[in-house]
Amino acid sequence: MQQIDLVRHGPVAGPAALYGWTDVMLQQSSPACLSWLSTQSYQTILTSPLQRCRQSAEAEAKRLQLKLVIEPDLKEMNFGLWDGVPFDEQSPSWPAQQQFWQQPFAITPPEGESLTDFQQRVLSAFELQSRSQYEQQYEQHALWVVHGGVIRLLLASLLNIDLQQSRWLQQMSIGYGSVSRISRYNKQSPWQIHCIGSAGF
Repeated sequence: MQQIDLVRHGPVAGPAALYGWTDVMLQQSSPACLSWLSTQSYQTILTSPLQRCRQSAEAEAKRLQLKLVIEPDLKEMNFGLWDGVPFDEQSPSWPAQQQFWQQPFAITPPEGESLTDFQQRVLSAFELQSRSQYEQQYEQHALWVVHGGVIRLLLASLLNIDLQQSRWLQQMSIGYGSVSRISRYNKQSPWQIHCIGSAGF
């Protein structure tokens, strides 16, 4: 059986904002919300290249003496000119941001990435990396330290949920340090979802 723990990174050191490709640091080098990882055993560890994910993944790879796989296409969505800019209700861009949160499928951040492009990028990377990991070792438990948006898109795809149903994306809670576990019996089997946004094991 192939099993993947999709784990969101810890809290970031910055004001409330849309953090996509902005390489913001973690609040703490060892986030308390990820302490549960120390009780887990993995055969493969994969991460987004952004330091808020990579730092925790590197620590686990070092603990388990595993090679770390870095996948650039599992970065968060690129929010363009809004990326990393603190929320400001007085900003001229605030109405457009509000509209984006209500209809992310219909609105593309200025100089940013559309939700469709983000989805295609993430799903292609998921297919590539999950197939590669399966071929390398059939029986394995993998850790993927990634972003909230990446996890939401993957779960939506596995559940065959139309991303135009933006309310579903907004209502799914994927907290810092949470895990969403998926598995499949073999390469031909459908993925099963064991938990969504759990506080850990």
